[in-house]
Amino acid sequence: MSSVITTTAVVKMPGLEKILISLPADFARDGRFGKQTLEVTATVVRALDAQGNLSVSIPISEIRSARNEPLVGGGRMEVETKTGNIIPLITYSLTVAAKFSEAARGIEQLAKGEDLMINLKEEKVRCPKCDRLLPEKDGICPACVNRGKTLLRILRFLKPYKYQAIFLALASLTTTLLNLVPPLIQGRLLDTVFRTHRNLPELFNLMVIWFGILVFSSVLQILNGRTIAYLAGNIAADLRSAVYRSIEFLQLTFFDKKQVGAIASRVTSDTDRVWGFLVEGVPYLLLNGLTLIGVSVMLFWLQPMLAICILAPVPLVFGIGAFFWKPMSQMFHKVGQKWARFHTHLNESLHGIRVVKAFAKEDTEYSKFKARNNELRDAGVSVDRRWYTIFGAMSFFTTLGNLICWLVGGYLVYKGELTIGKFWQINAYLMLVYGPLQWFSAVNQWFSRAMAGAERIFEIMDTDAEQYGDRGIHKAIVGEVQFENVRFGYDKSNPVLKGINFTAAPGEMIGLVGKSGAGKSTTINLICRFYEPDVGTLKIDGIDYREIALQDLREQIGIVLQEPFLFNGTIGENIAYGKPGASMDEVIEAARAANAHTFILSKPDGYDTMVGERGSKLSGGERQRISIARAILHNPRILILDEATSSVDVETEKQIQEALGRLVQGRTTFAIAHRLSTLRNASRLIVLDKGQIAEIGTHEELMEKQGAFYNLVQSQTAINEIIGVGLGS
Repeated sequence: MSSVITTTAVVKMPGLEKILISLPADFARDGRFGKQTLEVTATVVRALDAQGNLSVSIPISEIRSARNEPLVGGGRMEVETKTGNIIPLITYSLTVAAKFSEAARGIEQLAKGEDLMINLKEEKVRCPKCDRLLPEKDGICPACVNRGKTLLRILRFLKPYKYQAIFLALASLTTTLLNLVPPLIQGRLLDTVFRTHRNLPELFNLMVIWFGILVFSSVLQILNGRTIAYLAGNIAADLRSAVYRSIEFLQLTFFDKKQVGAIASRVTSDTDRVWGFLVEGVPYLLLNGLTLIGVSVMLFWLQPMLAICILAPVPLVFGIGAFFWKPMSQMFHKVGQKWARFHTHLNESLHGIRVVKAFAKEDTEYSKFKARNNELRDAGVSVDRRWYTIFGAMSFFTTLGNLICWLVGGYLVYKGELTIGKFWQINAYLMLVYGPLQWFSAVNQWFSRAMAGAERIFEIMDTDAEQYGDRGIHKAIVGEVQFENVRFGYDKSNPVLKGINFTAAPGEMIGLVGKSGAGKSTTINLICRFYEPDVGTLKIDGIDYREIALQDLREQIGIVLQEPFLFNGTIGENIAYGKPGASMDEVIEAARAANAHTFILSKPDGYDTMVGERGSKLSGGERQRISIARAILHNPRILILDEATSSVDVETEKQIQEALGRLVQGRTTFAIAHRLSTLRNASRLIVLDKGQIAEIGTHEELMEKQGAFYNLVQSQTAINEIIGVGLGS
């Protein structure tokens, strides 16, 4: 073919046409490690060598398909032309194989005249800055986070309590000054009272001063403790509220990637670490930092040479702490990941306890739990062992100051250059130095744990949230829903819906029909704006629904799910969930409409009956009717029914169908039903097949047509007959 160049050329491409895909490969054409580049435009696919010279060029119009052939340690992309020729394009290693699979998909999309919908962005497993392995895919790198900025963000949680924080700062300063006085009193007692055995009045005067300091210090300590307790409770609540609020407003795509237990651990253990540092670490940092400064000043005032000798180990202590700070922080971060995995398994196993017992898998689940528990244990032991090793080294240098004090100070006393009283003062101050230095070891641990927890918290808080608030048009919805060439995929390179076009008139009931995976649930997810179209437009009342305020939109959409979710409260509270402040008469009226009033009154506590976690104290049919009552009271303009009667008996289904008949009146309704016969009353049925609309029409029209819907009904009828025979035997 004249349009296909397979020999190495020296002609360079002008690059006038927009390049849609540019993908580097790590093999040369001779199979050795080297460099090639795949480029795809709207009209041509080509391969370039390391110098940018053209190796292969194929017009898109001549391509039938593209594929990737596996090779030893790598792969080769090939295209098949419409004449049946196989053209090798480019070779690559397994490192980039996934990207070339996406590129092949994109070439086929262009060859078929479709929109280019591929995802060449891989999940990050290494930090792009330091190339370290990330604790989580697409997560943050604990080694590269700016801890100064993180600390400033943590301290902002003190802003609402600035007066209490100022009090703590002043109290810390006052406490520091008071702590410096007793050694002075002790030294004076030794040199002017005990040594001369005279001046008894001064003894009593000094004792009165000392007693006053003790009383004032005790009162200050009580006030400090009460203030810290106040801050601890409020900051802990603020942290949990901030993280929980961020989680609640995150897009569903975030929850698609994260497990519930891992998210829950950020609200619990990670917030505990941060507030622990704020209410314990920060006051200690302030008090002991001021004490260290004050003691250093007093030591230099009393005996400069001895002060230099005593404080000589201090830089070593700080140096050790600074050197091991980052490795320890990374280890604490890994412990946090292990806690997340532990919480995930615990949450999953407890919620699935009925399934566990049904299959007698208690021992299996215990083995899994034990594995997660051992992982957590090993991570904790490893970090604590490292920590105590560092702590021991730091303790050696802090206590070395005591040895230096007695050695140098004793020599100065022996030489008569230092009095016993001053030597005692220096020793007393030395004890105050040891506190801050030993504390520095502890606060380093607190700080590392807090930074690791804060980074995980702020990752949640910095994730893009749904656009709530005042953004968009505030309007009352009539109920017209229009799909215009809508294309969507949870994985952008593998669309679930492909060019969906239909309009639902206000008050019309649309039945969504199709095999599993056809795109029915995805369609209603888009209507609720849980996700947004990748291509095309979804309009409500003729307006792109992205222009409507999100809260306004969702407040006018009601959902009845196959597995209704009830909150752990009363029946009345669950019915009124969609309309806070509803009167009891309104709740009862909604329950009557949902055929739920009779069974509710049969309960000992009626509408005050507790439903249990997820409604566990009620039957499936009872939960479903409460869910319908909730939707009726919510009074939506657009109603979603997702397999609302698939898991109940015939009598209960009859009651639910009667309730649904009342619910759908005057509302635009989209219904997915397990039993196709239940959609006979739908205005129209939309039959989906592999993400595309196969048929649209009424139940009778589609049965007469004997197409895709007819085949589905026939298949379901045959299955029901087989099940009936099996049950009868």
